[in-house]
Amino acid sequence: MRCPICGKSESRRIYRLCDNLKILGKTFSDEPAYLVSCDSCGMVYMETAASQEDFLDYYKNGAVAAKYCDLFGAENTENYYRHILDILERYMTPDSRILDVAGAWGELEKYLCDHGYPNVTNVDPNEDCAAESIQKGIRTVVCSSSDMAQMISEKYDMIILNHALEHIVDVEALMRGVEQLLSERGTVFIEVPDAEGYETEEMAPYNFLTYEHVLHFSENDLKNLAARYGYEIREMKKYYKEISSYPSIYAVLRKCSTVKRTIRYSDSSRKSVERYLAKSRAALDGLIKPLEKSQEEVTLWGIGASTTILLDAFQNCNVAALIDKNPNRQGLVFHIGDRRLTIEEPKTEIRGTIVVLSIPYADSIRRQIRNMGIRNTVVTLHSIEKE
Repeated sequence: MRCPICGKSESRRIYRLCDNLKILGKTFSDEPAYLVSCDSCGMVYMETAASQEDFLDYYKNGAVAAKYCDLFGAENTENYYRHILDILERYMTPDSRILDVAGAWGELEKYLCDHGYPNVTNVDPNEDCAAESIQKGIRTVVCSSSDMAQMISEKYDMIILNHALEHIVDVEALMRGVEQLLSERGTVFIEVPDAEGYETEEMAPYNFLTYEHVLHFSENDLKNLAARYGYEIREMKKYYKEISSYPSIYAVLRKCSTVKRTIRYSDSSRKSVERYLAKSRAALDGLIKPLEKSQEEVTLWGIGASTTILLDAFQNCNVAALIDKNPNRQGLVFHIGDRRLTIEEPKTEIRGTIVVLSIPYADSIRRQIRNMGIRNTVVTLHSIEKE
């Protein structure tokens, strides 16, 4: 697999993410996926046999983006969108044509319209998201980021890639589409998680290494992206995305015919990710070591794109079962130690301590468990403490 940023193929493996990516859907292969860093530019990315089409199928049929308001509340969502608009307003007018790539439910688009920027278009591949966006009165095109240039004929003065680029396998196809749709003096706004900030966070182990994120950006990577595709960086800044506890970077790009297309190497992302991996392993020790020693039975609950990476940590534990309520995941097989375990649907007869692997849905899973009348000990990863 070539580096999505510089296009070179030489890389070093940092970490084995999983045995296979079928947790994301039946179109994915059962080959291992790795976290690697590019030898030429230092970009950290997922090395996988999965294609952009595989991930597109996942976003169309397997996963639906969470709504900001539902997750974080109206006030926090308002503050976050205000942060974005404060930046965008420096580069556009109320007459500007705006394209939001992977805009999901149209929440940001609605905010922009309500604050004096009505010429907004949302592009998203998920039909349910698109339907709600249309209900909000937003012009919406149902298609992928790779196909948008074929589906849309007009030019845009502002193209937004807000926490979208880290999900893209085929960056070249995306950037070709952006170039075709961008007006002559148009601007591109990008915001992504900051890989150099992973190690400073106190969130759950491996939280930032969800399988949905195939790219892990640093400032150097955004500079290389701009250089490769002929953009100048008008501004770039690291900041803390408080709404979802994410270290982030934003950049504002504009096409420039005289920009030097020099790709520069940096190992800062790799070193930060390696420290984050070590920190994640250490954080789990407080939970894992006693379970390994006691060999009490354990049921792991909540097996998904953000949590399957945790399964390897339980290799020496006495894992009795894997549980997840998503029927698309039930029936998938994983090997833990010498056991071959199949993900099962929730049931009332549970063996041993329940370990809830999901962080965002830990509270709802815990409520589900108690509402089912299950009285086993429940452990969550957020604090690595028992109830």
